[in-house]
Amino acid sequence: MSRLRTVLTATTLALILVVATACGNAVNEEGASQQPQGAALRIRLGTQDFPEAKIMGELWRQALAVNGYTVDLQKGVGPAAELDKLLQEHKIDGHVAYTGTVLSVVAGQPVSGLDPEATYARARDFYRTRNMSMSAMTPFENKDAIATTRTYAQANQLSSVADLKKLTTFRLGARPEFQDLHLGLQGLVEVYGLSNAGFVPVPVGQQYAALDSGAVDAVDAFTTDPQLVGDDYEVLADPELLFGSQNVVMTVDSGKLEVVGEEKFLAVVDAVNRSLTQKSIVDLNAAVTSGQPDVEVARRYLRDAGLLQPYRSGGN
Repeated sequence: MSRLRTVLTATTLALILVVATACGNAVNEEGASQQPQGAALRIRLGTQDFPEAKIMGELWRQALAVNGYTVDLQKGVGPAAELDKLLQEHKIDGHVAYTGTVLSVVAGQPVSGLDPEATYARARDFYRTRNMSMSAMTPFENKDAIATTRTYAQANQLSSVADLKKLTTFRLGARPEFQDLHLGLQGLVEVYGLSNAGFVPVPVGQQYAALDSGAVDAVDAFTTDPQLVGDDYEVLADPELLFGSQNVVMTVDSGKLEVVGEEKFLAVVDAVNRSLTQKSIVDLNAAVTSGQPDVEVARRYLRDAGLLQPYRSGGN
């Protein structure tokens, strides 16, 4: 009996140890499920509903992923005002933003005449009042511009919007509301004296077809339109900066930046932004509008740029 009692006691103790160990593991696992490793490095980003904004979101998402961040990317959420609202309500942590749009749409400030640096500084100062931060801006801009065919520009010696004034008359095609906007025909008349412009309403997306057909002589374009790949069209310079400046930044909640680690997080985003020239973004837009998935287009670009690898200070 003594030997049996000893065996039972040892067995009971062993079982108690197993149960205790299991209970301890259960507590640890429960805690882990509430705060899994790397959860602090999760961030929610939103984009507008057009290809370039989605490309920017993908570039950031993939570059951040190889650096240990999990990005919940919500593409096509809405225009700038909607993204700003969601950010203020903490439904997203950040989004793709254009500096001029931040000033004009979100802050309600004028943008004409401001160069990229001044526009960035004013947008940054505005966001600071809301406890929001901005990444570094891209070298490229996506803003309104006046474009003609290359043939028309060469025949009339056009390189600047101001050069259009020397024409007897010309036909300007643009979306209907452009006619009454300061950042449109009204501004072209006031700033450049283009009272010789005859306005032709052209639906968005059909302006290049209108140029090609000869229905208009010049159009309102955007400086990163995929149609600008190649030499068919000439974008006229805007020396008075009537259309302001529109560089891309990531707008992000400052509190969230503290959680994810501001220095490294912004270093990764800034490295992507610094690499994006006017030509590179036009090429990316062209690839996506031709039917290639933005996920693949972004991955290929990052790989070729050496950005699909962990960020090293002074490296990327």
